[in-house]
Amino acid sequence: MCLIITGKSTNIRSTLLNTNGMLADVYSSNPDGIGIMYATSKGLKVVKVLPKTLADATAFIQKLPQDDRELAIHFRWTTHGNTDMTNCHPYDVIPGYVAMMHNGVLHTGNKADTTKSDTWHFIKDFVASPVAEHPALVHNQSYLDMLSEFIGDNRFVFMDGDGKMSHVNYDQGIEHDGLWFSNTYAWKPSRLIPNYYTSTKYSTRYSKYSGFEYDYDDYDYAYDWTKKTQTTKPLVLTQPLTNAVSAHHANWLDDDYDLPESYDPDNSIALIERALTECNSTLMMDLIDLDPEDTLVLLFDTFAPIMRDTNNIDFTAAEEEINRMIAFEDIGGLLDVAYDSRISSCICYYFDWCKREIDVPSNIA
Repeated sequence: MCLIITGKSTNIRSTLLNTNGMLADVYSSNPDGIGIMYATSKGLKVVKVLPKTLADATAFIQKLPQDDRELAIHFRWTTHGNTDMTNCHPYDVIPGYVAMMHNGVLHTGNKADTTKSDTWHFIKDFVASPVAEHPALVHNQSYLDMLSEFIGDNRFVFMDGDGKMSHVNYDQGIEHDGLWFSNTYAWKPSRLIPNYYTSTKYSTRYSKYSGFEYDYDDYDYAYDWTKKTQTTKPLVLTQPLTNAVSAHHANWLDDDYDLPESYDPDNSIALIERALTECNSTLMMDLIDLDPEDTLVLLFDTFAPIMRDTNNIDFTAAEEEINRMIAFEDIGGLLDVAYDSRISSCICYYFDWCKREIDVPSNIA
């Protein structure tokens, strides 16, 4: 089902961090990925993470821009597809310019590739082509109304590179203090709105989603809300885009840090250390995208990986293989999958790193 929140970035940040228990509610109900989209001077910025703990989720929220730019944030609960970075929202519609988030369950074309989410299939089958030819469609009310009629109890949020945002089925969510929430099942509204359960303003909103109960009579396969399982798939090699620049590419960096235009050992070491210290998988991914071989060689020449306790984490086969390559410092193997964004997540979230000049215990049995 997931949750989308839209509004001013600083308002979203302060609401999630300062409302007692709210982020814990949201994360515990939707632990399968967090993604954001917002505009920068260089275009659309998209950042995705797969937090493994509430602390990871909190650290990510703390890094949201503290200004009044419009931002959309998505917390994922897996229904269709793998729990991985590919299926984490938002999705590119026009790479580098238009992205989309979805809350709900869609039933179109999902059996064609069960590793992909229902949102991925819907964009591929119904949205990407017309919007690529006419980008302004995502802000055309007639087009949004048509989508609304077609998707029923689902909500979409679009954003373009200028920061303009559009909602589909806005009235299915609730508003509070300048923020829009796509549902109320994933959090306790009374934490933020003390009179939520007594006010007529909210009394009719989302009563059918008061808990995890949902009618799956027309669902294309049975899903158990109480026990999510991750389908193990073989490692799939991904390639960089050739005809378009993704919203996740280094060319769309915000001004949070200065990425060198070419390999620069001194600057790169400082940025690598920052990425490791802050668990900043986006920065690590940008560095790898810039120069995979030099970045990975510099990483392992300067730092030694020690795998954290991950006994309670259900890794996909791809993540297990990437973790193995990191642990054994298999640069050649990592270069074969250098453009898989899971590398940066595994580096930052599942390993501690020590500088080579100190005595480092071996992590290889």
